[in-house]
Amino acid sequence: MADIEGIKIIGQSLKDKANYYSKKYNIPILDNHLNVPCLVFDNDVSLDFQSTILKNSFNTGKFKTRISNFQSELLIKKAIGFSEKKQQTILDITGGLGHDAFIIALLGEKVTLVEKNKGLCILLEEALNSLPLTSYFSEAQSRITVINKDSREFVPMANEFDVIFADPMFNSNKKLKRTQQMEFLDKYLNEYDDPSLDFYKTRFKRMVVKKELRSLSGIKEDPAISFKGTSIKFDVYHKGEI
Repeated sequence: MADIEGIKIIGQSLKDKANYYSKKYNIPILDNHLNVPCLVFDNDVSLDFQSTILKNSFNTGKFKTRISNFQSELLIKKAIGFSEKKQQTILDITGGLGHDAFIIALLGEKVTLVEKNKGLCILLEEALNSLPLTSYFSEAQSRITVINKDSREFVPMANEFDVIFADPMFNSNKKLKRTQQMEFLDKYLNEYDDPSLDFYKTRFKRMVVKKELRSLSGIKEDPAISFKGTSIKFDVYHKGEI
């Protein structure tokens, strides 16, 4: 799996922010002429990999539309067993850019998001920190904890969460239509492996695996139920008490 080798500071107005992340994630400030995977701090923050750029904004594009319509996310609601009467604890074991996790937090659930890639963690932190200063967003942000680790470290604690959520959609063998973000992540996370298989061996309460609609699951057993959309599905598994 690729990861950033450091940070490049182009825009001096973001120098303090770049130094903060350098210290927090123990990654160096690089010479701007080096051609390596890195985060670039210019007018905003982007991930540079093989001369291709990835940004993660919650304020623009299709995800902004998802945020504004989060209550209509019926597939996710059904998959996680959402109820307005009870807040659940969700362990997102494939954090990525944090889109599904943020929708789940907006719904009122408490989310622990685990992502072992430092570059993606910083892009996610920046996306969260760049949200408008409203109680609407602040409350959702307070319900998300971002942890930069291999999620397999949480395998022994799987049963402590109400829901294990996995989105192992990268590196699909299917020749399906991809967004630019997904194309980037396919290349960037070239050696990505699916931690959901490790969690499936535990005595979890409820496990949700998000998949492309036509792709096969790495889990051999049939799910208890699947919720299907036009291009994706959520396979739901039960083992422990629910």
